[in-house]
Amino acid sequence: MSTHSPSGPAIGRLYDQTTAFATRSLRTLRRNAVVVFWAVAFPALFYLLSVYLFIDTSAMPDDVVPVVKATNAISYGTFAALFVFLNTFSQSLVADVEGGRYAQFRALPVSPSADFLGRFGASFVFAAAAVTAVLAVGAATGAAYELRSLASIPVALLGLFALGLFAASLAVALVGVVPEAKYANLVTISLVMLAFFLTGYNGVQPGMVVAGAEFVNVVPNALATRLAVFHLVPVGDWTQAGLASPGAPTDLGHLVLLGAYAAAGLALAVLSTRHFLYGGEVQ
Repeated sequence: MSTHSPSGPAIGRLYDQTTAFATRSLRTLRRNAVVVFWAVAFPALFYLLSVYLFIDTSAMPDDVVPVVKATNAISYGTFAALFVFLNTFSQSLVADVEGGRYAQFRALPVSPSADFLGRFGASFVFAAAAVTAVLAVGAATGAAYELRSLASIPVALLGLFALGLFAASLAVALVGVVPEAKYANLVTISLVMLAFFLTGYNGVQPGMVVAGAEFVNVVPNALATRLAVFHLVPVGDWTQAGLASPGAPTDLGHLVLLGAYAAAGLALAVLSTRHFLYGGEVQ
């Protein structure tokens, strides 16, 4: 008698398909020079323009300048991640839709969940690399980073993970509604730019927000950024560094909110993948 549980083969098939989608997606991302430029080089250049042309660091105390550079590097790292999870993710889906690949996928025992999870896994790795590249450019210009505790890196990764799931779920839904490549591309780029500027550079400059800025500790892109700043940058005075108000998102409720964004994003993404791309397939 076999000792394998009935769910064993299904779980193994899900794992194999997820890995296959992830490998394929990561290979495609790595080989696309246009994607690498917009997801890595452009945010880094945007950061350099900001700290050398748009932010007057000469009037700041010497101990504040490295902090300001670090917070902006993290902000542009989030910008890079948003570009990957929204624009790049949606474009990879559109390419497969327009290439007729989903007609083939639907004719095969392909799990929609494996499709999304594999693509997301590849995007998360690529986004993490893009964020790291921007932070490295920041360090080269004098940005100061410092871990607040042993939990700092896991918390920062949780923020990136939750933001990624939430943004990627929007990308899937958008592709279902706007499958044409040029329109999906325009909508996702617009969302990235709006999220960046309407939250005061992903929450690191709340003073830019005309109305009350309390929401920067709530919306996913700004919350993830400000949590990363709190855990990775030695900010002594949030007001002096231009990060307040509101204050730092330090309580447990903010981590719970990130978890809620991740759960909602995963649920929406899987449902959208099944409905829009697989015609209601429930695997």
